Amino acid sequence: MGILVSEGTSLFHVPYGPAISDGSWDASFIDLKTNPQLIPVIPPCVGWPETQELLEWLNAAHSPFMTLAADQSFAKGPDPARPVILVSFVTLCFADISHNAKDLLADLTLFLQGQMDRLIQDISTSLGQNLDLEVILEIQPTQFHAHRVQGWSLTVMMIASGQEHHAVRGTWGWGIHTFMDGLKAYAPIEE
Repeated sequence: MGILVSEGTSLFHVPYGPAISDGSWDASFIDLKTNPQLIPVIPPCVGWPETQELLEWLNAAHSPFMTLAADQSFAKGPDPARPVILVSFVTLCFADISHNAKDLLADLTLFLQGQMDRLIQDISTSLGQNLDLEVILEIQPTQFHAHRVQGWSLTVMMIASGQEHHAVRGTWGWGIHTFMDGLKAYAPIEE
């Protein structure tokens, strides 16, 4: 368990990827802030109510944030003690593009690190066991092509691992909710 903070050097482009000719949304950017009705039907949300809830909150009219990308998937774990892992990520920025300066995203990242660490410790204490969850908070330079500006965005990656899919997904779910709670503490708003 742990929360790592890092700074990426690769430039993230928004929008990214060409629209796929078969109508799939897997590799193209969708502005969910202006099209929230699409959230339930995009691939990362189908069968994943936790991701849907996160994206709905982040992209809601009352939220100061918007998402740029998200996904999650199960994979084979690193060893027999942890044969199942669930890896997810969500990339977000401030909805007001002028607020995506490096110092503002760095402040958000450090705030989230403290909040999430405290919340994960509280959950671990109440469960009587450590959550097998790694969290990586990475800011990266971002080119917002539609606005012709360069700024920064934050990618939050979570890696939950364990013996069985159900338990791993439960651990990951705790991580998603600590992330949401951290964001709500950073930007308290009346919904």
